[in-house]
Amino acid sequence: MKRPWTWWLAWGVCGAVFALAFATGMLDEITPAPDEVDESLLADIGIVIAFLAFATVGALVASRLPRNAIGWLFLACPLLGFVAAFSAEYAYRAYVADPGGLPAGALFGWLVLWTWYPALVAIGLVILLFPDGRVPGRRWRPVLWAYIVFAALGVAGAAVYPGVIDESWPGQPRNPLGIEGLKPVLDGSNLIGTVAIFALLLAILASAVVRFRRSKGDERQQLKWMLVAAVLVVAHIVVSETIGMPDTIVNFMFGLAIATIPIAAGIAMLKYRLYDVDVVIRKTLVYVPLTIMLGAAYVGVVIGLQALLQPLTGGSDLAIAASTLIVAALFLPVRSRVQRFVDRRFYRRRYDAQRTLEAFGSRLREETDLTVLQSDLQGVVAETMQPAHASVWLRSGAAS
Repeated sequence: MKRPWTWWLAWGVCGAVFALAFATGMLDEITPAPDEVDESLLADIGIVIAFLAFATVGALVASRLPRNAIGWLFLACPLLGFVAAFSAEYAYRAYVADPGGLPAGALFGWLVLWTWYPALVAIGLVILLFPDGRVPGRRWRPVLWAYIVFAALGVAGAAVYPGVIDESWPGQPRNPLGIEGLKPVLDGSNLIGTVAIFALLLAILASAVVRFRRSKGDERQQLKWMLVAAVLVVAHIVVSETIGMPDTIVNFMFGLAIATIPIAAGIAMLKYRLYDVDVVIRKTLVYVPLTIMLGAAYVGVVIGLQALLQPLTGGSDLAIAASTLIVAALFLPVRSRVQRFVDRRFYRRRYDAQRTLEAFGSRLREETDLTVLQSDLQGVVAETMQPAHASVWLRSGAAS
C-alpha cells in the first residue's frame, strides 16, 4: 500500500529529531563547556527522553491523523528544541573551543538566539487545540491568532536583537544579524509582548477549562488522560520542593514527568476504546498526597529522632532505621484514610455504594427471614446499580 506524503514527512521529522539528539550528544562529548559537570548527564538524559517521547508520539499521531495539528506540534517542539541545543554546542565549538575551526559558526550562533522560543510557543498551542486540533469554539479563534501573531513577533525580535549570544563565552560574540537601530524599539516592545503573551496564556488555560466542562464521551476521556499527566508534573514539582533531593535527580525526574504528557496524549488519541482513565486518576489522587505526607513525615521523624537520640547513639544510623520502620507502619492506615477521603470527595457515588454494600453485608449475617432479605437485596441493587427493573429468583420460585 502506498503511503501518503504526510506519513513520510511525519516519520522523517521524527528521524531528524533522533539524529539531532545523537549529534548534540556527540558534540557535547567532544567539546564540553567548562561550566558543565559530570552529574549533569543524568539531568540531560531526562530531558532527552521527554523530547524523544514528544517526537515519537507526534510521528504516530501525525502519520495517522495528518489533519490534526496536535501531532505536528508534538513534532515541532522537540525538533526546534534539539536545533537550539545542537546550535549551542556547535557555536560554542566554533566561537570558543576551536575558533574558526568550523564553518558557519555565525549561523548556528544566530539560531541559538531564537529557536528555543517557538518550541515553548508550541506547548501553549497544544493546550489550546487538544485533542481535536481545533479551538473549543469560534470565540476562541481571536485568542489563537493573537497568540500566533505575538509569538511570531517575539521570534522575529529575538532573531534581530543586537545582543550577545552567550555572556559566559570569552569575547561575548554578538548576534551576527542583530540590528543596532532596532534596539530601543525592541526594548520598549519587549514588556508589551511579555504581558500580552502572559494574558493569552491565561486565556488558553481558561479555554482548556471550558473545553473540559463541555466535553462528553471520548473527548472527556481524552482530556482526563492529559489531566493525569498535568497532575504528575505538578506532583513532581511539589514533591521535589517538599523533599530535599539533589538537583540532578530532580531534573531527571522532571524530564520523566514531562514525558508523561505525550504518552498520555498518545493513549488518548490513538486508543480506539479508551482505557478506564478514572482508575488512573483515582490512584493518582491517592498516591500523590500519600507520598507527600509520608515523605514529610519521614523527614520530620528523622530530624526529631536524631535530636532525641543523639546523646545516646552518638550519631549512628539508628534514627534513620527507626524512622523507616515508623513510616512503613504508617503506610497502610494512612493510605486507607486518604482513599476514603478521595472516594468521599471525588467519587461519592462509589463511596455511597460501598457503604451500602457493607451495611447489607452486616444485616445479611444476622437476618434469617427470606422475605426481608429479598427486600433488602432489591433495595441494595436499586441503590447501587440503579437498574430499570430488579428481580430475585429463588430455587423454589421467583419473586419480583
